[in-house]
Amino acid sequence: MDTAHVRDWLRCSAVLVCGCSDVQATGYGVLLDAGLGNDGSLIADASNNDSSTAADGGDASKPTFGCITDTSAGQHAFTCDGIKYDVSVPAMCASGCGLVLDVHGATMDATMEDANTNMRALGAQHGFVVVQPNANPAPPTSSWNPVTDDAKVFAFLQLAQTAWSIDPKRVHMTGFSQGGMMTFRFLCKHADVFASMAPAAGDGCTFTPGDTPSREVPVLYMHGTKDNLVNFVGGAIPQRNEVVAGWKMGAGQMIAGDASYTRTRYTSPSGTVFEFVQHDYAAKSLVLGGHCYPGSTDPGTAKGQLFPFGCVGPNAFTWGDEVMKFFVAHPK
Repeated sequence: MDTAHVRDWLRCSAVLVCGCSDVQATGYGVLLDAGLGNDGSLIADASNNDSSTAADGGDASKPTFGCITDTSAGQHAFTCDGIKYDVSVPAMCASGCGLVLDVHGATMDATMEDANTNMRALGAQHGFVVVQPNANPAPPTSSWNPVTDDAKVFAFLQLAQTAWSIDPKRVHMTGFSQGGMMTFRFLCKHADVFASMAPAAGDGCTFTPGDTPSREVPVLYMHGTKDNLVNFVGGAIPQRNEVVAGWKMGAGQMIAGDASYTRTRYTSPSGTVFEFVQHDYAAKSLVLGGHCYPGSTDPGTAKGQLFPFGCVGPNAFTWGDEVMKFFVAHPK
């Protein structure tokens, strides 16, 4: 959902109390705060102490990279240019691991996103640092602003790649709803950075002049046919068609499915795959309809959470697991 849709939705949701203010857009801020110089180069030890935090307070004896004040293993929180990032660093990932950027949707935060993707645990299992940003303000009114937030999130991603000596062949991105839209925007703007991507319940890369990827990237795309918030026919189908036409892919081949879902693979002449998953599942909330994560066990009890985002079971697959499998299978 874009910000306008979020505002309308939140106003109309009976579960919200009266008096909730609109999401406010913030300014760009200074990219130096994220450790980037004026020429776009990365700066180690850039000063940003006023806006940075670490889960354990950091350690002056350890190297820092701008607002990233602690590169040790564990769960950390860093605030950079007004955005808080939850970062999970497996013990094996002091250097040379991959990285997954995992972005939540409107009304959510990183904790809720992980409850639905399980990406922190999957990252630890497969050797990935997991970066999960938090939109402002706090849930339930959290919402991404593309004009201001895309540049900030991308700047932190670049900084994280340097801080943990990330393998450039294993940088991936996934997102749900507004996070899926950001993932598609990053496909159009930053295709050279990513090995593969997995957007869900969103769109946002038109494959038109000025808004097309610089290279082909393997993509796993999921959308619910009963989605009440991001229309399947008006959003998912055109986005699928734009990818297939843009990369001159042939007819798709169904590689998995049953009565409730299908997974279709399209392949470009150069061998790049685009896999489109559509499902008929629905969330517990009638507001969401099919706007949900298959296989999720999200309890829906996080602070500020409006409703659980997991699909009602039984589901034939678990989205987070399929995303990680796709990332492992598609390094750059």
